[in-house]
Amino acid sequence: MIASASRQYTLLRLNLVLFVVLLLGGFSLNADAQRQRRVDQFTTDVGARCDEILGSVVDKKSLRAALGKAYELSDYVSAHAGQRQLDAMVRAESVRRLLELISKTQFGDPRAAVAAFAHSPEFTTELGLLWKQKDNHGAVVRVAMELMEKRGEQVNQYPALAAAICVVHDLGIDQYYTMRVNENNAVGAGPIEIFDFFIANASTMYIAPDRLPAIELVYVVDVTESVEQLQWAHNTFRANPGIDLRFFEIVYDTEHFRQGKIKRVTEAGNYSLTQIKKFGGVCADQAYYAMSVAKACGIPSGYVVAVGADVSHAWVGYLETRGRHAEWNFNAGRYPEYQKLRGNIRDPQTGQYISDGHLGIMGDAASSTPSQVHASMAAGSIVKRMSRDDWNPPGQMELDTKGNARAVRTDSVEDRLSLLRMTLSKSAGVPTAWDAVIQIAESGNMSEEDLDLWSRAVLKLAGRDHQDFSFDFLGNLIATIDDPQRQHEMWEWAFGQFRARPDLASAVRYQQGILWEMNRKPEMAWIAYKDILDKFLNDGPMCENALKAMGEMLKENDKRDALLQLLQETARRVNRPEDMATNFAKQSNFYKVNRLLILELEYHQRMQEAAQLRRTINMPASDR
Repeated sequence: MIASASRQYTLLRLNLVLFVVLLLGGFSLNADAQRQRRVDQFTTDVGARCDEILGSVVDKKSLRAALGKAYELSDYVSAHAGQRQLDAMVRAESVRRLLELISKTQFGDPRAAVAAFAHSPEFTTELGLLWKQKDNHGAVVRVAMELMEKRGEQVNQYPALAAAICVVHDLGIDQYYTMRVNENNAVGAGPIEIFDFFIANASTMYIAPDRLPAIELVYVVDVTESVEQLQWAHNTFRANPGIDLRFFEIVYDTEHFRQGKIKRVTEAGNYSLTQIKKFGGVCADQAYYAMSVAKACGIPSGYVVAVGADVSHAWVGYLETRGRHAEWNFNAGRYPEYQKLRGNIRDPQTGQYISDGHLGIMGDAASSTPSQVHASMAAGSIVKRMSRDDWNPPGQMELDTKGNARAVRTDSVEDRLSLLRMTLSKSAGVPTAWDAVIQIAESGNMSEEDLDLWSRAVLKLAGRDHQDFSFDFLGNLIATIDDPQRQHEMWEWAFGQFRARPDLASAVRYQQGILWEMNRKPEMAWIAYKDILDKFLNDGPMCENALKAMGEMLKENDKRDALLQLLQETARRVNRPEDMATNFAKQSNFYKVNRLLILELEYHQRMQEAAQLRRTINMPASDR
């Protein structure tokens, strides 16, 4: 472990303070005051209006009408809510989103679904804010209904856990959540069984499920083991999970790695935690084992993979906690040569891959209060609607006005960014709120001053610990700049920020190459691509892309001889990996560069040289 959880948390909170000072000019955080503040009349009125809207649904027609009223209420509240009335905004937006979710399903009579949610307001808030457009809407509601019908009391006690299960296990009837681990396919249990497992063991979980927000719990409930296997892992490791130790207690299958033999755990069959522990495996199996043990103990975790210059590698990311403080740790099984490479994790809800930095900032969400997390989630949703012209607040509503914002909020860029600043300053660990900032930038309406302000703010937030998130965020902001010279200058600034990360620095150069190719300045593009080969050939995964781009440029200018020379020169400089099985060697830059060289030699009819090189790198004749 590079640093203790306490030290990492202190650094992160310091960055957050700097972030707040930068964006808000000194606005101070006071979590205790947030928790102790009294619910005002405006918030009470909004809650009552939400109950009325839910109670009005009796059929499909009334559902449509209720959704329209929910839109009006949420739009009005988000236009008028003051800084201490964010709970009202959360309640109104979550009800609107819940009704939208139900309206997307094929219920013959939606009354039962809406009535069930009306009796579970906290579950309504959690699920209403958590679901996404890419979810299987019908399956989300089906799982929610089943949970409320069969485990209603427990759902009310653990609403965030229930919501996380709904969006992760939104599969068809009799389909279970699965994960591919190289040649093996791990299959989990059903949503009710998983919910029961976590509830039954809640008191002995290393992190109790009611201590975490739903956006973290999706990385707990995405288990792909049977309940029996989960219970074994829980009983064995609950007192001291030691995720770092769990990774390395799995004996490495060296014969598979070096000789390509079938793995012993695969040959044994019945792929599971106990089988992995018994027969060992490679890094993929080590990471899967440690990750699953973490989940069985209630610890959010993820299977992280990165591609280096020689070979890809898998390790584990997991949430470390100390008291109320939390921080994601991405060092369990992460060897030194991968410390400066981007790790990628599959989002259990969307199925898309995100960077470890994208997940890492969520540690702050685990350290925030539920209302603070909900406020950032609601603000992100509302601002996204503002950005796509799906926000139209009515002029007046019969609600108490005491405590409202002094000036009515509009959908101007200034007001949208102001709303996001207000909520992110309370809980900066909500990626969807940051995504809303990107959406504003992509509209082309964000000023250069705002672009600069948010660019520097995200670096203050993410710092060295979550540079992948910073890179993604900055990349999206920079890409919105129309002037190519100005965009190039911003990329140069970004290159300076990420110089110590070969994967990110080379990615910056690659983006600059694309930029100048699009703007018909091939000489500038060539300089950018060439810099990747000169500086990062043996440190990052971008050299193949750079070589292919340079090759296309040379072909377009009838300079195939120069391409052959470029590939020969690059092949002489690329490092050869240690002896290992072909399936692993193919992932190396050595193999990729020489493969391109072989194809080019064959184009020039230098077949004897190509054949000899094919034998050297074990490249099959069928690979053309």
